[in-house]
Amino acid sequence: MTAATTEPRVLAKGTLDGLSALVTGAGSGIGRAVTQRLVQLGAHVTGLGRHEDSLKETGDLLEGPGGYDHRVCDVRDTETATAALTEVGQSRGLGLLVNNAGGQFFAKALDISVNGWNSVLDLNLTSIFHLTKAAHPYLARTRGSVVNLSLSGVERGGMGMAHSIAARAGVLGLTRTLALEWATDGIRINCVGPGTVLTHALNDEASEHVLGNLVHKATPMQQPTPTADVAELVAFLASPAGALMTGQLLQIDGGAHLGAGLHMLPEAYR
Repeated sequence: MTAATTEPRVLAKGTLDGLSALVTGAGSGIGRAVTQRLVQLGAHVTGLGRHEDSLKETGDLLEGPGGYDHRVCDVRDTETATAALTEVGQSRGLGLLVNNAGGQFFAKALDISVNGWNSVLDLNLTSIFHLTKAAHPYLARTRGSVVNLSLSGVERGGMGMAHSIAARAGVLGLTRTLALEWATDGIRINCVGPGTVLTHALNDEASEHVLGNLVHKATPMQQPTPTADVAELVAFLASPAGALMTGQLLQIDGGAHLGAGLHMLPEAYR
């Protein structure tokens, strides 16, 4: 099994010139890839994340005509996160919010503690609600958009992920509800459901081999989802090409939501 190695380049240079964006979880994985692509296309991105070193490393990797700055904060700290967003909105406006920060752990429902449940819901759902709500006045001024990161197959459930699926399905419901409520304000809100992404956290040789075999079994196209592909889709939704798209769940997963799906395999969470 080999993942796609050619990064997609669908959107033309300058497509997002002048766009002011905020990306959560910008220090690694999908958030870093999204930040890189937005800057390449001309956007100015403020990255939020918990680790200064990771956010600085993202900045060091950037190439393109756009700009970048970062703020260290935990999106679960509503006051700090919304203050960072408000600062961006007041200083240069806001045309795009990418709610990417998230995390979970595999556990059977009966083994999830109250603290474990609340932590995953706070990170993957509650923080998105508060940050998106705070962004409304700035997005209304620019007729901007929100892209929420969810999961492939979120509408059908998955073993070992009761807390995460509940949160991500909640994000989908929130996305569609706000798309209805805010449409007359000119704000578009969409959801992206990536398949399995091999992040640095999983990239030691043993775990990558095990997970790679599982992805091969669970995905019709037999490969993980490259972060660059997800980033291109996010940029598309933020661009004029996505001007009439709102309330959508776009699953970019090699067909995993049609096949077994990684979260349907018991061995994936043993």
